[in-house]
Amino acid sequence: MRSLPRPTGRTVTLWVVGVLLLVVAFGLGNQDLVWPGLFLLLLPLVALVSVLVRPPRFRVQRRLTPPIAEVGEPLEVLVHVTTVRPSPLTSVFAEDVPDPELGRGVPFRLAASRVGEVTEAGYPLHPRRRGRFRLTGFAYRFADFLGLWVHTVRSSAATTVVVRPWLTWLPGRVAQSYGATGETPIPQTAISGPDDVMVREYQARDDVRRIHWPSTARTGSLMVRREEAAWDPTAWVILDSRAGVHPPTGPVSPSFEALVSAAASIGVRLVRDGYAVTLVDAEGSPTHVDADRPDGEDRWLDPLVDVGLTGAPDLLEATAALSRSGGEHLIVALLGELDRSVAESLAAAAGARENRMALVLAPTDDQRGAWDTGAAILADHGWSVRPLPGTAEALAVAWADQGGVR
Repeated sequence: MRSLPRPTGRTVTLWVVGVLLLVVAFGLGNQDLVWPGLFLLLLPLVALVSVLVRPPRFRVQRRLTPPIAEVGEPLEVLVHVTTVRPSPLTSVFAEDVPDPELGRGVPFRLAASRVGEVTEAGYPLHPRRRGRFRLTGFAYRFADFLGLWVHTVRSSAATTVVVRPWLTWLPGRVAQSYGATGETPIPQTAISGPDDVMVREYQARDDVRRIHWPSTARTGSLMVRREEAAWDPTAWVILDSRAGVHPPTGPVSPSFEALVSAAASIGVRLVRDGYAVTLVDAEGSPTHVDADRPDGEDRWLDPLVDVGLTGAPDLLEATAALSRSGGEHLIVALLGELDRSVAESLAAAAGARENRMALVLAPTDDQRGAWDTGAAILADHGWSVRPLPGTAEALAVAWADQGGVR
């Protein structure tokens, strides 16, 4: 992409002097001054043609280290410029200007006297928010051999910079081969006899449809059928993406970014620990990641680079997706606000699952009453509710309070 050449102060001076010579020549009738005046007026135009007809050309490549960045971590950009058409008579200066959200570039001089010459320059970036950014700001500047015009040419070469959410280290655990009902893992029950595997004593919030009446009659106490243990442990992460509960500050919402960072950290921790993890936002759009994939962490983080706020007024779509899953899962709900309606929808969707954790951004004074009501409802249904002030340290503490995951 090209812009028009810009005249320098030297060009303006030549034109002013040329016009004055012509005025004097015609005013005084001195024909000897006409030709110098015309020469001074036409010389910059000839120089302009030389700039436009054969400008230097370059091939631009960039290399990012690391290839994918995280919010707040430095990223090094190496610009590799190869001369395709030289500019032997003038100097060429270049600059790679990044997106303002990433940082600032640095100017440098190009080796442009011969075809094939290579110039390399590097500069750091400091991403301030997650997302996908395009580096398209490479531009080089050169002048004609008289220095009458300066021409800036912008390259169309583009490089995508992927910035992931900030990750917090969380304590892990060894994934057990069980569903989220608290059943004894298969390896432990398999050696205890078939009766032990089939039934156990009734516990609070067990589904009455699981009561095993023959065993109840034989033992004299309520017994329920054990759920078949799931060999691959699974988890659900609910991300509260309701735009109405995340007020923006500039181009982003700090509260939503805190939840996205928490979702990234928790998901990576669970994938590393052997869980198959499903992410669902307020609109009920699920993203499933299998733990046995070698690129499981990348597949978990990639959607979180682009996830944004939605217009959903509540979490009914998210909880409906959870209800339709049909299995026993670990559930981690990341909430921007907590009130009675949110708590009741989560409690109904979770059923009798035992591993349930809600991390809620710390409420304001006006939200405290609704927060306490919602927290009480979730606690009554077996949820562990923790406030999340929005810092990495708070997330690690809240996660550690649960022993990672029980």
